[in-house]
Amino acid sequence: MTQRRSVCWVVVTVAMCLSPRPTWGQDPRQVVVYTSVDEVLSTEIFSWIEQQTGLDVLPVFDSEATKTTGLYLRLIQEASRPRADVFWNGEFSRTLLLKEKGLLDSYRPRMSKQIPERFKDPEGFWTGLSARARVLAFNPSLVEAAKVPRSVTALLGEEWKGRVIWANPMFGTTGTHCAALLARMGEPPFTSLMARWKERFRIVRSNGEVARLVAEGAFPLGLTDTDDVFRMKLEGRPIDAVPFDSEGEGTLLIPNTVAILAKCPHPEAAREFVEALLDPEVERRMAFSPSRQLPVREDVEVPEDLLAWRSIRVLPVFLDAVAREADRAMEVLKPMIQE
Repeated sequence: MTQRRSVCWVVVTVAMCLSPRPTWGQDPRQVVVYTSVDEVLSTEIFSWIEQQTGLDVLPVFDSEATKTTGLYLRLIQEASRPRADVFWNGEFSRTLLLKEKGLLDSYRPRMSKQIPERFKDPEGFWTGLSARARVLAFNPSLVEAAKVPRSVTALLGEEWKGRVIWANPMFGTTGTHCAALLARMGEPPFTSLMARWKERFRIVRSNGEVARLVAEGAFPLGLTDTDDVFRMKLEGRPIDAVPFDSEGEGTLLIPNTVAILAKCPHPEAAREFVEALLDPEVERRMAFSPSRQLPVREDVEVPEDLLAWRSIRVLPVFLDAVAREADRAMEVLKPMIQE
């Protein structure tokens, strides 16, 4: 990859560090990719794609605390003169909102034919791949697996008050999770539930911090994603997880999404990059990586510790319905978080 430099970029009220910043040019083999996927994992995939295609991948990464939201706002700011070719998002709601704003270009990749219809846009504006699940992480030294709450109702029991943490819901997959709950429940029940979570749960900076604090024994339970838990487990840390609300409404599955930006500088390279990213080998690599992301294709090989996650009961909500509620969920949550 080309040499990278650090840059601090501030957009609207969200301050974040986007590092590294690529050196944009007119080389048709360059492709500028904005991504909210963890840097270690995405860098490995970028290297593989460069080897397979000869493309020069120039990535711009988001920060852990502002996952997706920061890059989403940047793409809106740059809409009149796009600098990015591709948006590889670690979730889906902000990708779908970019489509609604007319900022994506339609492309139907050949490699998407085996991807289930629910994980791709019918008009070709985005395609999904490897997914994470929302989970309730727990420390086995502090709570027995059999006693871990399997429903939202059980989690709100008095014995767990003040003993559960979750990431700032204004960003990343926690925000997507909240939007899914709003889409499923409707606004009055959602607002009531969020008020109870605010009262009973402690908010921390990120999903990664949730997993770390649970593994360290600071809290027995925490809402986070499968990848954060698996990374800690593979390091030998005392942490495990159950699918969130598996005995209630079901568990939210959050696929990665990839889309090409409208009027992007390198459209041919962008399409070639998307085809390579959607190769089944990428899903296999992401499944065997420390983040253990779940392939959306059923025929892609997964490690043994992912097998059980293929049969979880999924929250019955449409991805576009979740995206439509993303901004409203933030409006409901913002005054609660700022109190």
